[in-house]
Amino acid sequence: MDFKRDVNDLNSNGLEESREIHNIYGEGDIREELCNDNEKIREKPLDEKPMENDRAFHKEVIEKRPKKWGRMALIMIFILGLTLGTVLEYVADNFIGYLRGQNIIYAAEGQKYNYIIDKTVSPVVPIAKKVSPSIVAIKIKKAYRDWFGSRYESESTGSGIIIDAEGHIVTNNHVVENSNDIIVVLNSGKELSAKVVGRDAATDLAVIKVDEKNLPYAELGDSSKLEVGELAVAIGSPMGTDYAGSVTAGIISGLNRKVPVGDRPMTLIQTDAAINPGNSGGALVNSEGKVVGINTVKFVENRVEGMGFAIPINESKPIIQQLIKNKKVYRPYLGIQGQTIDKETAKQYNVPRGVLVVAVIKGSGAEKAGMERGDIITKIDGKTINTVEELIEIVRGHKLGDVLKVEVYGSLNRYRTVNVKLMESNE
Repeated sequence: MDFKRDVNDLNSNGLEESREIHNIYGEGDIREELCNDNEKIREKPLDEKPMENDRAFHKEVIEKRPKKWGRMALIMIFILGLTLGTVLEYVADNFIGYLRGQNIIYAAEGQKYNYIIDKTVSPVVPIAKKVSPSIVAIKIKKAYRDWFGSRYESESTGSGIIIDAEGHIVTNNHVVENSNDIIVVLNSGKELSAKVVGRDAATDLAVIKVDEKNLPYAELGDSSKLEVGELAVAIGSPMGTDYAGSVTAGIISGLNRKVPVGDRPMTLIQTDAAINPGNSGGALVNSEGKVVGINTVKFVENRVEGMGFAIPINESKPIIQQLIKNKKVYRPYLGIQGQTIDKETAKQYNVPRGVLVVAVIKGSGAEKAGMERGDIITKIDGKTINTVEELIEIVRGHKLGDVLKVEVYGSLNRYRTVNVKLMESNE
């Protein structure tokens, strides 16, 4: 029986823009009209005092009135100038301080001002100083043979984080996988030979070790407290050891992102801090200078920019501890190989959604519980299961020896519940 997978449509969210336009019209027209009657003034003899006095009176009024308004205008301009100057000085001082985010010190020198602006210190600077000594570059040599049996060597680079004073370094599994020779370059430039302690392909984590004591090591934080929008700083060696210790800054862009890495889905932290080739295994650090993630992948597409991902440190800690202690990771599993039955496939074949059991591993808890090929897992411990990813996430949240109540839809078109004991998987 063949089943098809669904590919969910990518819904794009439209953004609506709104703008308010304010039109302000100001009209002011102040006019002063002097009205004189148009009657002709008859000439009279000079000895007629009343007419002479009358002319003198009108002459005085006409000549003096503009002088009065002129003085008032000068006074108004003077007052306006003082006010405007004071306002502009205040606005300029405060505006400069606002833009710079810096202190402004005034040194009086007559009527002049000397502006002494302090240098702004970025919050990334102390973070980089604190964490950078614990970040290393890793040089890898890998040997392989071609189809004709000829042996070749390739070189690659990555990054790592010193996690204790004993020389343990965490990095990505894909950085050191199939390596023949590992060289660690410390922040000081010193080169040390390293060996693999343990690797875990499922989480893309690995631990290597150098024979050097009292090394500076990073402080591991709590990734469960991360919030979208907070500061994120990535430190590593992009494009090789020539750029070792590179620091890029951005924000936490998203949490709990489901990202396919290889053939497995991983739950990762998304950031826009630049993560480039060679940064894999480096640190993603919060504003306190604590490692909250291990840089692992970046989307590389022409239409995508600023999408890097890191493994949450809370998920990494138990894996790291097991690798140091046991050299491998012991994790529980049901003991089946499954395939997702999507909505369309379920409708087409008139079966419930869930995970189709395509194979039962011999000797596993699933086999001992009576599960069969063709069963469809619909619930685990009462929680609905629609995809293989959901099933894996639930199982990984349990310990070896835990017993799960698994509801399955069997070949006889009937539901039944089986108790499956989780056994060890060393995939």
